[in-house]
Amino acid sequence: MVSRGRAGLLGCSCDFDPPDEDAPPAGEAGLGFVAAGFAFAVLSQALAFAALPLAGAPLAPSRAAATLPVALLLAGAAVATFPASFLTGLFGRRSSFALGASLGVAGAAIGAWGVLAGVFAGLCLGAFWLGVAQGFGLFYRHAAGGGGRGAMIVLGAGSLAALAAPSIAGFARETMGPLAAAGALIGAGLAQLVVLALAAPLPSGFEDDAAAAQPAPPDARLYALVTGAAALAWFGMMALMAGAPLAMVDCGLGLSAASGAVAWHLVAMYAPAGLVGALRLRAPPLKALGAGLCLLAFAGLLLRVQMSAQGFDLVLIGGGLGWSLATLGATLWLKREGVSRLRLALHDFALFCGATLGALAAAAFA
Repeated sequence: MVSRGRAGLLGCSCDFDPPDEDAPPAGEAGLGFVAAGFAFAVLSQALAFAALPLAGAPLAPSRAAATLPVALLLAGAAVATFPASFLTGLFGRRSSFALGASLGVAGAAIGAWGVLAGVFAGLCLGAFWLGVAQGFGLFYRHAAGGGGRGAMIVLGAGSLAALAAPSIAGFARETMGPLAAAGALIGAGLAQLVVLALAAPLPSGFEDDAAAAQPAPPDARLYALVTGAAALAWFGMMALMAGAPLAMVDCGLGLSAASGAVAWHLVAMYAPAGLVGALRLRAPPLKALGAGLCLLAFAGLLLRVQMSAQGFDLVLIGGGLGWSLATLGATLWLKREGVSRLRLALHDFALFCGATLGALAAAAFA
């Protein structure tokens, strides 16, 4: 094997991800591993979002600090966007995605220990590390080959998490009772363990589209507009996801109705992208982005006037569809333009910042 030097690498001139003769071929097989890894990463995220508010309330030293674990999860995801972007080029997808999943396993274990031992600092540290794993997990859509269709299939795989997460959370509630949050975090760790296992057989020749950037970079103003619009969509999605359950409880609908509505919201967030990719439909990126923002704005307006469980379900489904269209449009535009790794990292960083502001806005107006 001919070794290839890497700039800035000391003491070694070998590949971190050497070709594996036993690895499955690139293409559909590699895309399947990437899509499965993203699906389990989303499952881990869904379980963490379900567990952290429940665990933070009784352990937090003050009411204001109860939402700190969720905020740290989003902060960890934002911080991880730059390593996730550059390490995939420096060390390869196999090593970088395995690193992210390993931190997720450790974070889930520390968070579960924090719940069982009653240590709020442990819960916060575990939440941050789980967020770092989510930052790596979101980058799966950029690392999928096959152009825009590959990214759509990977995003669509996240809908599987919406189907599995409520059942796993319900099982944890039935078996662990008041310690259900610890059980859900253990489930999140097991999901990250599967992500780690799926990273190992990724074919090293399965290059991500970001590595083949076009010689002429896209217009900086249009890039900023697309990134800002996508971040606004993430702001609206997180505000709906955090605010709707609180509004449902205030209307006397109960937590079971709220969890069911959030599950439908997750299905609407990821399923459309998979459907578009599987059917090879054409989706104009900027039009999809604009339509998604309009749907999210409409759902946000309807949220304040809902009184029934069916109405909240429709609002959250509409918001999920809006987020799906906006994220799909932005991702397709990035794929089409072939932006650099730095701009991919900045884009994902802006998305998580938008989500963090959305969560804070929902808490402020609850």
